[in-house]
Amino acid sequence: MSTIGHVIRQLRVQASNWWRADSTARAATAATPLPDAPVAVFFAGGPVELYQLADWLPVLEDLDEVVPLVVVCTRPDGARAAMAATRLPVRLAKGAPDLERLVRSDGVRGVLYVNHLERNFRMLRFAEPVHVYLGHGESDKDSSISNQNKAYDYSFVAGPAGRDRLQRVLRGYDAAVRAPMVGRPQLDHDSPGAPSWERDGRTRVLYAPTWEGDRPAMSYGSVATHGVALVRALVEDGGFRVVYRPHPRSGTTSDAYRRADHEVRALLESPDHLVDTGPYGWQRAFADVCVTDVSSVAYDWAATGKPLVVTLPGAAATPTDGSRLLDAVPRLAASEASRAPALLRSLGEEMPAGWSEVVEHYVGDTTPGAATARFRAAVLEALRS
Repeated sequence: MSTIGHVIRQLRVQASNWWRADSTARAATAATPLPDAPVAVFFAGGPVELYQLADWLPVLEDLDEVVPLVVVCTRPDGARAAMAATRLPVRLAKGAPDLERLVRSDGVRGVLYVNHLERNFRMLRFAEPVHVYLGHGESDKDSSISNQNKAYDYSFVAGPAGRDRLQRVLRGYDAAVRAPMVGRPQLDHDSPGAPSWERDGRTRVLYAPTWEGDRPAMSYGSVATHGVALVRALVEDGGFRVVYRPHPRSGTTSDAYRRADHEVRALLESPDHLVDTGPYGWQRAFADVCVTDVSSVAYDWAATGKPLVVTLPGAAATPTDGSRLLDAVPRLAASEASRAPALLRSLGEEMPAGWSEVVEHYVGDTTPGAATARFRAAVLEALRS
């Protein structure tokens, strides 16, 4: 991506945020009153990172029934995006004085974080609230073992895999105490948005790649390496209907990735297929098989028990050796992407015997409602600590 063009876009965003800061703060305050002694959901990102918050919104809106919440944003564009996405109250903290008031005058007693953005440290400097990292999905990505986890009082993980990963990698970290296992409460919620496709004998394929990453170690995305050949083969075969769900950040750091994404979209310009950029959740029940990358999509899909294929990333990505899930699923190399139809037909309708143990290792008990109950209990316990 052109450096000059990127800088110009960034300057425009900064200017717009400066210009709209006061009006956004007033609109947020007028829209919804602030509850007493709330727990803050800290969102320091902009619209491009909204998916990280959106991943938790159904769970958080449910939690709000027992623990009053407020979404605290640091960017006007992020605050406007959050206001459009949730019924929870939103506040824009334009600077340190706003955060001081929220924590010390408005009585924020806990803070939940959905990502590892550096701007989180603006809120982490306050010692009074309990700080809980939620993240935005279980995976064997390099970002799942960040040393930043040490900054939070607690880092919630889905299952034993997440706890073991932190205990194994982070020096001096007591994961048994600081990493409560809460399951994946997102799996208790479905979202609208499924197309009205009738069953016609064709296999519904969810292709949900991650983005290209902002550094070589995080280059797990497959669109530029697999995507065009994979989707073209599925479309030309005629026995598949494709739901392509590009990551919201696809193409933001790589021209090649952006061009490949556009080419994949062009291949799917037909009512038989769908380029899906709407709510996430309905795809798990709707699709028959999932092709994805090393990302949280794979681990959420695993709970369905339906066939799963995970792509092999390029050599630059951090290795995922020792992953029980990735060792158990079919892997798709870039050189084999055009042969995907034959691979998908060979998989049957469900994962092999023993798959339930793999699922439990990563996301815990998937009995409906179990993860929601564990998540609520863990938040309440953290607030009492």
